[in-house]
Amino acid sequence: MLVAVLMVFVVFSFTGVAVLNVSYLSNSSSMETVNNIKLQYAVESSINESLWRINTGIDSLVNASADGVTTIFDPELNTLTVNVDRFQMESEIVLDLSEDTHFDRGIAAEEQVILDGYDPGLEEENQVRGGFDFLPEADIQYFLDNATQVHNSSWKVWANNTFPDGIHVFTGNYIALDDIRITSGTLVFTGHHVSFWGNNEITAPVGDSTSTSPALIFTHPNQDFEMYSHEGNESIIGAIYCKGNITLNNGTVSGPIIGKNVTMNGHYDFQDTEHSNRYRWTRGFGNRENYDWPKQIGHWKIHKWIKKHIAA
Repeated sequence: MLVAVLMVFVVFSFTGVAVLNVSYLSNSSSMETVNNIKLQYAVESSINESLWRINTGIDSLVNASADGVTTIFDPELNTLTVNVDRFQMESEIVLDLSEDTHFDRGIAAEEQVILDGYDPGLEEENQVRGGFDFLPEADIQYFLDNATQVHNSSWKVWANNTFPDGIHVFTGNYIALDDIRITSGTLVFTGHHVSFWGNNEITAPVGDSTSTSPALIFTHPNQDFEMYSHEGNESIIGAIYCKGNITLNNGTVSGPIIGKNVTMNGHYDFQDTEHSNRYRWTRGFGNRENYDWPKQIGHWKIHKWIKKHIAA
């Protein structure tokens, strides 16, 4: 799916540029026009193949030179350079491949995001994305080492509680939180059958200019999370991460919402604009550099598109 989307994007983007170049370069002869069009398709094909390689394997696999095509990926600058020297013409294009992480999206899913006709109203840079094919891994030891409290009870309900600021780790099964409050904290659940009732209000710490903290973490693969309250006044500001599925029925969230599959079942109040500082690397998931994030085209620049002078 990712490759298909990238291919469509590249084809439309470069076709527009090629049309301009066709009008410029084709004045001399029809052969030049034909060669220009051939070069256009060769460039598009090379870029699409490079994007496929870089998103399905080790990034360095994209570095190659054969049959007049040279592709080079610079991991420091995150740029892909594609040079095509064919048909008595040469083109060189440099693409900025910005990394796309789950934490840059209002809703991100390993598999699918199902909106069911509802619009979360997210800003363009925070748009929904499914099909990441993996989830970032929550570092339980990080949360335990930095926990304010660790709650080990099973078969327990926390009702009308105001938790002290900080990280709270819940290790039990069959537990529920009902009308709880935390003004600057993170709740981590390692067990299964965890339920939220009533109108909970959870706000995670903001963090600094490079990272922030999550609001809710569910690490058990058999644990799903459903956000629903009869009054619709539940509020969760900070990232929600669930190894299982997430269902959004009503309430207020800042995002990002990250799960195996994420479903919207109603009109939701996404406050991504008001909480743009939540859309950055999130603590408790290791280092950003430890992941091979999908690459997407941020912007591109034509360095060269010329006719070669062939000696008589």
